[in-house]
Amino acid sequence: MKLSPALQPYRVIRHGSSTYPVYVGVGLLASAGWIVTDLRPRSRKFVVTTDKGREVFESRLRESFEVNVDWITMEDGEASKTFETAGKIVSALIEADAKRDSVVVAVGGGVAGDTAGFAAAIVLRGIDLVQVPTTLLAQVDSSIGGKVGVNHAGGKNLVGAFHPPIAVIADTGALGTLPRNELLSGVFESLKGGVIGDPELFDLLEGSHNDVLRCESSVMETLVRRSIDLKASIVEEDEREGDRRRILNYGHTIGHGIEAALHYEGLTHGEAVAWGMIAANAIGRRRGVLSRETSSRIDSAIQRYEPRPIPPLDREEVLHAVSRDKKFAEGKQVMILAREIGLCEIVSDITTDELRLGVESIT
Repeated sequence: MKLSPALQPYRVIRHGSSTYPVYVGVGLLASAGWIVTDLRPRSRKFVVTTDKGREVFESRLRESFEVNVDWITMEDGEASKTFETAGKIVSALIEADAKRDSVVVAVGGGVAGDTAGFAAAIVLRGIDLVQVPTTLLAQVDSSIGGKVGVNHAGGKNLVGAFHPPIAVIADTGALGTLPRNELLSGVFESLKGGVIGDPELFDLLEGSHNDVLRCESSVMETLVRRSIDLKASIVEEDEREGDRRRILNYGHTIGHGIEAALHYEGLTHGEAVAWGMIAANAIGRRRGVLSRETSSRIDSAIQRYEPRPIPPLDREEVLHAVSRDKKFAEGKQVMILAREIGLCEIVSDITTDELRLGVESIT
């Protein structure tokens, strides 16, 4: 079956180990099955999603698959992004007699995509994965780049793998169904993208606040496409986080620590990253690499979207979680600091005192 011109990919991402198309547009959920079938016509398909995801998206997805597909559901929320959940998905695949040529179609937000993707990476030594992100955060970030994984009691994403999908299908029409906090979670990741490498993306988010909150169709499609273009340009150059890909961690060092200290409750991932960016800017100002004017502009753009306040937490728990991060070694932390909007640098000698300064600036 040949895809119609309307279903041609927006772009193709080329890693060192894989190449895959990315589809972006309104209404693609109703075409997802055709796209998957065109890629793997004889393979058995397993749709993995949350209970809510199945309730909301099943009817649109079923119509496009030419044969019946198997459904596997998982609980929603960051607290379910665990090795135990991934193990249950693996067991369900094995019990359903999945084969090496089967395909996992991960539908939902970053939790579903990361967890189902990790299950696909480890079952039968790896089977094909298609990412169908339905949240803004997943469309602009977690579905792109091939990293999948789950959280551990010691920290976020400490168990995982590189397992690129065979396709990403991002239906921007699904974004209008998101609760405000879930929408903002993706907004903050896109703001991060603007700071690290795309000033025009930052300008769009800074200047189109109301259109973004209303999920105005053309603005959201531009936002998603620019965010994907930025991340794709980075991961194509550095698939396995050897160097340049690390700039994607701007805001994540302390953001991940906040999430761990809160036991992944009270803030979305993107909100934690938003506070992590503000904390990183405080460290950047202290080091003299970021001007007060630019720091204020970034912080103001974040605050205008009103991330929820950080719930009460133990600052030492945040620092402890950061110290267990895979980028921490010999009392020093690798961290990404902004120099200007569109340009960040990797700093490898952030001290515990500087991290404490960052945490204290936001709590």
